[in-house]
Amino acid sequence: MKCRKETGMITLFKKFLTILLITITIPLLLWGLGFIIFTASIYYMDEPHNTDKVDGAIVLTGGTNRVSKGLDLLADGRISSLLVSGVHKDVDIKDIMTLWGKTKNAPTCCITLGREAGNTIGNATEAKKWIDHEQLKKVYIITANYHMPRALLEFNRQIPGVRMIPFPVQPENFDPRQSIFWRTDFVEYHKMLLTIYRILVYPHETKALPDSMNDALRKSK
Repeated sequence: MKCRKETGMITLFKKFLTILLITITIPLLLWGLGFIIFTASIYYMDEPHNTDKVDGAIVLTGGTNRVSKGLDLLADGRISSLLVSGVHKDVDIKDIMTLWGKTKNAPTCCITLGREAGNTIGNATEAKKWIDHEQLKKVYIITANYHMPRALLEFNRQIPGVRMIPFPVQPENFDPRQSIFWRTDFVEYHKMLLTIYRILVYPHETKALPDSMNDALRKSK
């Protein structure tokens, strides 16, 4: 009788251990696979080689070379209009052209400075107003390569009827041999996971983190 009880307990323990391993191992494997795919996608991401003219371009400020790329496209005639989203209130067109520093002519009448956005959700909201006003159907999204997946999630959610063409920019010194690459990669991957979660669970939420999640985080401190 005692042997049967011990055997039953061992069997139960093995089942518990198996379930525990499955519930831990599978999510870890999925997380790791996702991280590898995300890292590879941003590392090999390149700007489009198609030279066909596109209706417009949206630059998401916050990193090097982004605004310059947008102005280059406008000056080369590859776009008809340009929105620079998330511009500081004290920055004007003249400041941007001076920072660009090119001798090419980019028509300032076709440049819109958006000052309302403070994050990626705000960028998409600001871009939607501009796209609706300009009646555009196909636009470039210009931002850093590591930011592009999350930006596309937000833009396609808020502006589903417009074709978004990624135009990734490689930040300076953003290389796997540098620790900044892996730090940024790790943080941005988890920001993207949170964005996916928010879009699926709170599809109408306009904040980066829903209030319920913010409350839970505050209580855990």
